[in-house]
Amino acid sequence: MTDKFQSIEELVNSETTLSHALLFMREHRYWSETTFDSYQYDVKLFETYLVQQELAPTLDSGQHLSLVHKWIVHQKENDVAYKTIMRRVAALSSLYTFYKDLGIVKTNAFKASSVPGEHSEAHSRALDMDDLKKVYKATEALKKEGVYIDIPIKLLIFTGLRNHAITKLKVGNIKWDEQLLIYNEKVKNSKNKYQLLPLPPKFFTELRNYVDRMKLTNEESLCYGIKGYPLRNKQLNALVNKINHYLNWSGEERITPHGFRYTIATLLDERGLSVETVKYLLGHSSTDNVHAYLRKHERKIQQIKDQLTKIEEELEESLHEQEGKENPNNHMEDLQQNKNGLNESLPFSEEVVIQLSKSNPKLLEKILMEHYRK
Repeated sequence: MTDKFQSIEELVNSETTLSHALLFMREHRYWSETTFDSYQYDVKLFETYLVQQELAPTLDSGQHLSLVHKWIVHQKENDVAYKTIMRRVAALSSLYTFYKDLGIVKTNAFKASSVPGEHSEAHSRALDMDDLKKVYKATEALKKEGVYIDIPIKLLIFTGLRNHAITKLKVGNIKWDEQLLIYNEKVKNSKNKYQLLPLPPKFFTELRNYVDRMKLTNEESLCYGIKGYPLRNKQLNALVNKINHYLNWSGEERITPHGFRYTIATLLDERGLSVETVKYLLGHSSTDNVHAYLRKHERKIQQIKDQLTKIEEELEESLHEQEGKENPNNHMEDLQQNKNGLNESLPFSEEVVIQLSKSNPKLLEKILMEHYRK
């Protein structure tokens, strides 16, 4: 390390305030007064936000993707113009790039963050784990009503893929031996997007059973709408709105397909994955073949899979908790345990009791309570 870099470390470290870090950075940039004033204004705004979040306004505090995402959402909610938010994110990204290159900070969360488009649909919130559990339960409950949307919804949850990517997936995109999903699509006027996405074990098994049950070939679409046709962008919005309707989410509570992308990025960031690893999940360009790509990103893929498995386990546990609360067998077990003390002259047959215990256990409980109260 050169003497110049040593002097930088003596003057600036991860606990340095953003304003002081900007002053030092200014000495190494050919900025006009107007440019510096603009940077300084944007940095002070972010410092103020950090203080409002009860965080120190330091370089270290601004390294978390979830925090930067919340800051962007905060500005959207306060009707800050799209171009203004873009400028502020670019200013902070420039600051963090400078100090990341010097080794003073480890990540640049601003570079990995995106700002909802100027003409895009209303910005969706990122769900916390409790709300994600509600979505997970809703997909299972809707299946009982004959609405099968669990495959595309779980793909949204676990991959963070965009609308157009989900709708373009075919069965052949699944790499069965490695339990990976391949996304390899040429985007018009853009570089080739190529990803190997790990899938959690239970969902991967569900996918295999689903493909076998539907007898789908490699060239057929992986996701279908409610009416049984291959999924398209607007239909994916309709599927997510089924969740919103079931959970009575409206206004700011609503989730959009893109909201799941924010959600998985935020959850993985909060669980300690690096910004670079989270950014990998969200996609980037590559010209590698499958095997070279897998070797290059094996560590990131394994880290993501480990965390997705833990998230899936938590979601599955929430289903079992719900089953324990609503399992009609619980009512029958209680009935059997107290059978000796009950009046056997029931107002209806044992067959009716069993039927009610399955179809409407709460009604059965109410009827029995009224009956034995007499």
